[in-house]
Amino acid sequence: MQPRFASAGAGSASGVGHREDIDWLRAIAVLSVVAFHFEAPAIFGGFVGVDIFFVISGYLITGIIAAEIGAGRFSFVQFYERRGRRLLPALYAMVAFAALPASQDMLGSERAEFFRSAAAVVTFTSNVFFWQQSGYFDHAAVEKPLLHAWSLAVEEQFYLVLPIVVWAVLLIARGRRLALTFTLALLAAGSFALGLLLMREGASASAFFLSPPRAWEFLLGSLVAISGLRAPRPGLARRGARALSLLLMAVPILALRPGPGFPGVDALAPCLGAALFLWSGAGVANVPRSPLSPLGVAAFFGRISYSLYLWHWPLFAFARFAKPGLALDGWERVALFALTVAVATLSWRFIEQPFRHRKLAVTPRAAFGLAALASLLLLAGSGVGLLRAGAVSDADRAAQRLDAYNAYDMKPVYRYGTCFTTPDGRVPEDCLRPVPGKTNLLLWGDSFAAHYYHGLKAELDPDTVNIMQASQPTCMPTFNAETQGVAACRALAAQMRDYFAAHRPDLVVMSADWLEDARSPRFAGMVRDLRSTLSRLSDAGIPVVLLGPSVQFRARLPSMLARATLRGMAPDPVAFVRSDIFALDAAMQAALPSGEGLSYISILSAVCENSRCPLTVGDVPLSFDHAHLTAAGSQLVMARIAPLLLPKTTELSSRQQADDRAHQAGGEGAGDD
Repeated sequence: MQPRFASAGAGSASGVGHREDIDWLRAIAVLSVVAFHFEAPAIFGGFVGVDIFFVISGYLITGIIAAEIGAGRFSFVQFYERRGRRLLPALYAMVAFAALPASQDMLGSERAEFFRSAAAVVTFTSNVFFWQQSGYFDHAAVEKPLLHAWSLAVEEQFYLVLPIVVWAVLLIARGRRLALTFTLALLAAGSFALGLLLMREGASASAFFLSPPRAWEFLLGSLVAISGLRAPRPGLARRGARALSLLLMAVPILALRPGPGFPGVDALAPCLGAALFLWSGAGVANVPRSPLSPLGVAAFFGRISYSLYLWHWPLFAFARFAKPGLALDGWERVALFALTVAVATLSWRFIEQPFRHRKLAVTPRAAFGLAALASLLLLAGSGVGLLRAGAVSDADRAAQRLDAYNAYDMKPVYRYGTCFTTPDGRVPEDCLRPVPGKTNLLLWGDSFAAHYYHGLKAELDPDTVNIMQASQPTCMPTFNAETQGVAACRALAAQMRDYFAAHRPDLVVMSADWLEDARSPRFAGMVRDLRSTLSRLSDAGIPVVLLGPSVQFRARLPSMLARATLRGMAPDPVAFVRSDIFALDAAMQAALPSGEGLSYISILSAVCENSRCPLTVGDVPLSFDHAHLTAAGSQLVMARIAPLLLPKTTELSSRQQADDRAHQAGGEGAGDD
């Protein structure tokens, strides 16, 4: 049974052949993603290129399906054959080639994860695989060479469902375009609402990785394809629409920051910009132009965009693995980009094109058979890789002992789930309860405050000092957390405002991930918020010690140490430690007021001699990731810092004892009267 579909009009994707402007849009999307991953300056939100790709896919696929249904020649077999020819050859080639360095350059645990993720790629479930691993302290993205395949899984899942929905709606509605438009709009609204609900409930990883809350981005493109809205006329209206579309995409690409606030509302601007770009270019004829012209170069990147997206991430990941410090310099990233473009061009020319144009696997039966065989081979290879990951050499075994700290259980050390990381952002009263007769010290901040708790507890006398703790992930210790845009931070800030209105701790120790909070152009705002908070605490007579930037490494410290062990190299602190933390430390000391109840303590000055910071405590890494301290690391750092705090705690303890004696004397005098 074939439903008939009324002509879609000027806004449709079906009435136009190849559109060069869509290649330009693909170029914007892929270059944004690559620039973001390659850490290009000022491309803070390049990850939205994936969202732009989703809109393009929805537009093209829905237009094709609708056009073929309208012509009475739609076939599910032909549709999935085309999708398989388009997606699988280059994808499978990338996975197979990536398995070669993965077997040599990755640590045992990383190899096991790689081959599990390869199996997930083949079964179109990599988004679910990486969603299950997501978390505040999960392995860094750059140690997952197939992480970028999550978006392809979302796209493949969309392709499995969309043709059935379009075909069924048009069949039931007897080909009426309005019914399809209404259905897709309803589904898009539901998908967007689901994403917002997940974000509000703190499940941003679900909103990011899973298909249902992402479907609205595809469906936005679908609505442009079948809406029938006439494109703007040539001239000022079309140029204005194009300019607005580019602005809607450029602002998030340049300014948006990754974090738990995405996708949600933050994904609207780039998606609307992509949809407006597609709509405003409908019906515009292609113009002959030189391949070396700016638009000709953009069209080239658009043509190779799929292969460029596939290859850029594993090449970047394995290039990092080859560096002892697991970080690439600027010129190395430029050279790697050139290599990536070359590899992507070869992939497009010799893998993508022959399969798409039926020069290889000519018949549908051959295409499906080859896809099935390749899938089985990759699954079998993944199984073999998993088995081999468990059989390690002596060198690998020594490296694995260090690598095991990548899975370090920080929860008891950080008081996870009680005084750090609570569902609603507020900490229980027990975490903030003062103890009479003791110096009550409050540790306030984010995870970079929580990681000092263990060391403080070990170094300060529990008979005289009571350590309280209020900490939440990513939450700077200020009263003005609205600027951070995270509900948990707003809740913690409100709780602390109420707390300080009713309580007066003897000492507040503040710490946070200052490097992230001060990331350009936010340094001035961070200092302003800190000054405001410090002023309020000073007015209340509450002394504060602010701990400067923590030791931070260029990548995950256990992985860097493990790779140095594998290669028989002596770890180099200068190569391992980020140099910009020293400049930030100096800038913060200069910007924050001295005196006025504030003491600034430089962690780096106390811990790092001549900018050479400790990497291990015995055979234990200082940090279990790029900066968060292990228990041994926390104790080492606080052993250096506690003597700087002890004068304050001793002074406060003496003051408390004097107050107690005065109170007792006052009580005796009253009795005499």
